[in-house]
Amino acid sequence: MTTRGLVLGVLFLLALAVPAMATHIPESTELITYASSLQPGVAATGTMGWGNTPPKGYAWYCFDVTSGTAVALNVTKTSGDLKPNLGVMRGLAETGGKATLPIIKATNNPDQDQTTLAFTPDFTGPVTLWVSTFLGEKSGAFSVTMTGGTGRSSCGAVESGPTTSLTIVPDAPSFAVGNSQTIKVPVQVFAASTVTSDIAINAGGLPDDVHLSIAPAVLAARSDGKATITISTSASTFPATYVVYLIATSGEQTASNSFLLDVICDPPFILGLDQPKGSTVGLGRPSQLSVKASGSGPLTYQWFTGASGLVNFPLPGGTSANFTTSALNDTTSYWVRVSNPCGSVNSQTATVNVSASAKPAGRR
Repeated sequence: MTTRGLVLGVLFLLALAVPAMATHIPESTELITYASSLQPGVAATGTMGWGNTPPKGYAWYCFDVTSGTAVALNVTKTSGDLKPNLGVMRGLAETGGKATLPIIKATNNPDQDQTTLAFTPDFTGPVTLWVSTFLGEKSGAFSVTMTGGTGRSSCGAVESGPTTSLTIVPDAPSFAVGNSQTIKVPVQVFAASTVTSDIAINAGGLPDDVHLSIAPAVLAARSDGKATITISTSASTFPATYVVYLIATSGEQTASNSFLLDVICDPPFILGLDQPKGSTVGLGRPSQLSVKASGSGPLTYQWFTGASGLVNFPLPGGTSANFTTSALNDTTSYWVRVSNPCGSVNSQTATVNVSASAKPAGRR
């Protein structure tokens, strides 16, 4: 073998022996090991890159955020040739867990000694922050600071000392649903190692005519988990914005959170072409009337005799979009009121004329 071939072979073996560094965005196989909780306005420091033994491409931190409160993160190289980057994931990882948390935002800094990441969360709860060096090719030290968030006593079950026992987080800060509809709301529970009893999940704050269920309603102790809250509104649920309260309980330890549920409703309306129409029928014949209304369902109907708006004479059988009168001997006026939980609309008056000379339908 030539000297050149020997050198290439050695380099090839070295390449196999040394693990390749990941990019500045962690892959789902990357393990998360928290360095510490990040406190607002307090710089955290660390080292990373090929200059470490073993090579380290990421440093991990955690803190809490509040929905609607802007967060700013800044990382600066303090030595070496780092090109630092930042990224934020929603939630906390288990001890030694993999980087499978949802990514909220990340920077892409290939050539600067400093970079900044800013975001405004739409949820309240913990987040995981990573600091990385671009493509893992550089090494050195860094300093990272945070404003807008809240420091935690620990990150998951990695650190010792006092812990935030429980955290319960909805998948989003608000949801919308119509009447007679069902919506599913995912929630996640994060439990520290101090949580030694099973975790019961409860929710409330909705009217009595709304059905709510939770599955599973109990999670195992010392474990993060997910549950689904299923909410079903009724036909008469009043349209409004409701605050749904979440509670996770384990022994004497309790966590709470909330989300908004908008029960939406469009009032009914009737286009001109869809109004009930007058007609002429033969003496002793019935008439068929109909209306076509739009708006959030379900819609309810009530037909009346008389001029539109006169409610003295409701028709017991007139409770659908189509109505057949009784046999008529006199000219009679009809109208219909269409309702849903957020309002009602009156149709125009339809007058059915009775004529002794009118031919029954189908006869010539």
